[in-house]
Amino acid sequence: MKKIFLIYLLLIPILSPAQQVFQREKRDNIWQFGGKKARLDFSFSPVKVIEVNRMIPMDITNASICDTSGNLLLYTNGIAIANATHDTLQNGGRINYGVYTDGWVEAGNVIDQGALILPFPEQEDKYFIFYEKRTWAFEFGANATRVYSLTYAVADMKENAGLGKITDKEVILIEDTLSLGKITSNRHANGRDWWIFVHEFNQDSYYRFLLTPEGVIGKDKIRSGEMIPSGVGQSYFTANGNKYIHFSYARFGESQYISIFDFDRETGELSNDQLVINQDSTAVLAGMAISENSRFLYITSFTHIFQYDLEAEDIEASKVLVAEYDGFYDDMQYGNSWFFLAGLAPDGKIYISPPAGSKHLHIIHHPNKKGIACEVEQHGIELPSWNIYTMPNYPYYGLGPLDGSPSDTLGIDNPPPIADFEYVQDGTEDYKVDFYNATRFSPEATMYTVPDDAYLWRFGDWETSHEKHPVHSYKATGTYRVCLTATNLAGSDTHCDTVVVTRANTEFQDSPLHNTRLFPNPTDGQFYFHYVLDTGAQTTAYLYNIQGRLLQKKKMETGVVSQDWDLRDFPGGVYFLVVKSDNQAKGGILYREKVVVY
Repeated sequence: MKKIFLIYLLLIPILSPAQQVFQREKRDNIWQFGGKKARLDFSFSPVKVIEVNRMIPMDITNASICDTSGNLLLYTNGIAIANATHDTLQNGGRINYGVYTDGWVEAGNVIDQGALILPFPEQEDKYFIFYEKRTWAFEFGANATRVYSLTYAVADMKENAGLGKITDKEVILIEDTLSLGKITSNRHANGRDWWIFVHEFNQDSYYRFLLTPEGVIGKDKIRSGEMIPSGVGQSYFTANGNKYIHFSYARFGESQYISIFDFDRETGELSNDQLVINQDSTAVLAGMAISENSRFLYITSFTHIFQYDLEAEDIEASKVLVAEYDGFYDDMQYGNSWFFLAGLAPDGKIYISPPAGSKHLHIIHHPNKKGIACEVEQHGIELPSWNIYTMPNYPYYGLGPLDGSPSDTLGIDNPPPIADFEYVQDGTEDYKVDFYNATRFSPEATMYTVPDDAYLWRFGDWETSHEKHPVHSYKATGTYRVCLTATNLAGSDTHCDTVVVTRANTEFQDSPLHNTRLFPNPTDGQFYFHYVLDTGAQTTAYLYNIQGRLLQKKKMETGVVSQDWDLRDFPGGVYFLVVKSDNQAKGGILYREKVVVY
C-alpha cells in the first residue's frame, strides 16, 4: 500500500502551476441544530442564531457544507440529503437503505460523527458525502452482531438548476465492523486532498483513505496504538494537522479511552501513540474537542468538562476540571443540560450540545487558555427549538499546505501568519503571566521544517522569548505592551496587546469571590459581570481605561449577582475591570479582566 502512495506522489505534475495563496474556506459557517428549526450562522460576529424550517430533521448524525464564501449548499442527517432551500436534494431522499435505518427516517440517523461532507478536489461543484451504513445480523436468535460499512454518495450542485443532484450513492468503501461513527478528516500536506480516518470496532486498527481529484484512493488498514473498546465519542485532528485523537467511551461509569497520535500529513502515518484513561464514574455519555491553537483537549463528560494539555510532558497528569454541571433544566422532565458532543467553531470557540432534548448549547469562550481561564459558559446559547443531541461534523478548513514538504508542488502557498495571543496572570506568584499563542497559519501548521526563531515575543520590559507558549515573570507592577511576531515561509505578522501586571494575592487563595464571568466580551458597551460573593465580604469593582484612569466603581452585593455595566458613552477601546477587597488589611485584588469595547 505504501507503493500506491509513492506512485501517487510521483504522478504529481512536475511543472509548477500558477501560484495561488491559500485562504481559510468558510465551508463550516452554517451549523444545523434543533430538529428542524435552528441554525448558527458564523458569518456574523457574535454568532447569530437563526430560526429555519427544514424538511429533514437533525438527530445525532449531522454534516453540512457551504461554498467557500459561507453560503449553505447541502446537508445530511445520514439518511437523506437536503439543499440550501431545505428541500430534498434530487435523488437524495434516501441514501442509506436497510432495516436499521427504516426506523429512523423520520428522525435522522443516531451515530455520532456518522457522516462527513468534503469538497471533491479540483471537481468544482461536486461533493463527497461519507456516511456509515448500519445493519443487524442475529446469531442463534440471541446475540446481535453489529455490522457496519463506510459508504459514500456524490452530489453535483450544478445539476437541477443549481439546486443539486445525487449522481452516485451507496458506494461501499469498507465492509467491516467499524467503531460507531467518528468519521474525521485532515488536509493532505499538498493543501488540496483530504485524509479520511475511521476506527475498526474494538481493535487497534484504523482505516485510512485519501480523497483526490481521481476520487478515493489508497484504502488501507493500519495498526497503531492499543486495542480500545468501541463506544460513543468523537475523533478529531488538531487544527495544525499534527495530531489525531480518537476518544471512545464504551461502558457507562467505566474508563474513557483517549488515543493520541502524532500524524504525518505527507504519508498519513500515525506514530508516538499515547493512551490516556479518563476516569469519570458519574458519566453516561461523553464527547471531545480541541482548541484552535492545538494545545488543549476538552473531554465533555456528562456532568464534568476536563481539560488536558497536549503539550505537557505527562498529558494524563495535566488533567484539570474546568466546569461542573450547574443543574440547569429547560424543562424539569425532558430538558436536561448536561455535556455531550463538542465542536470547534469558526469563531475559535468550542460549542457543546447536551445529550438529550434541550434548547441550549454550552460555550467554551477561550479554549486556547489553560485551566478555568478557558471560561466555560453553561447554556450560553438559546435555540428557538429543542435540540436532540446533534453536533455538526466538520474538518478544520483553516489548514493549508505544508510549505517546503516533498508534496508542496501544486503551486498553493500559505499566506503569512495571523499573529495572536491570549494571557492569564498567575494568581499565586507575583508578576507571573502565562501567554497562550493563538496564531493562525502558524509556522508548525504551514512549514515542513520549523525554525527555532519562528516566534519572537517582546514582553515590554526589554526581555524576549522564542517559545511558543512562554511563561514570563515581570519585576514590578505596571502596564506593559507585549508583542508577538510569528514567521512562516510566506512572511511575518506582529500582534501587540496591553498587559496589566499586579502582585499575586496569595492571601486570597480562599477568595470570597467565586464563579466569575464577564459577558459579552468584546461588547458594544453594555456587559454583565456575573459572580458569587460570600456573605460578609466587602468588595468594590473598579473600571479603568488603558491609561489606568478610574472611570467607574460599584459596591458589590453578596450572593449570586449579575452586575450591569454600561460603557456606551465611552469610546471604543480597551478597559479593565478590577475587583478589590475593601479590607485594608488585605487590600488584595480578587479579579481582573480586560474588556474590549467595539
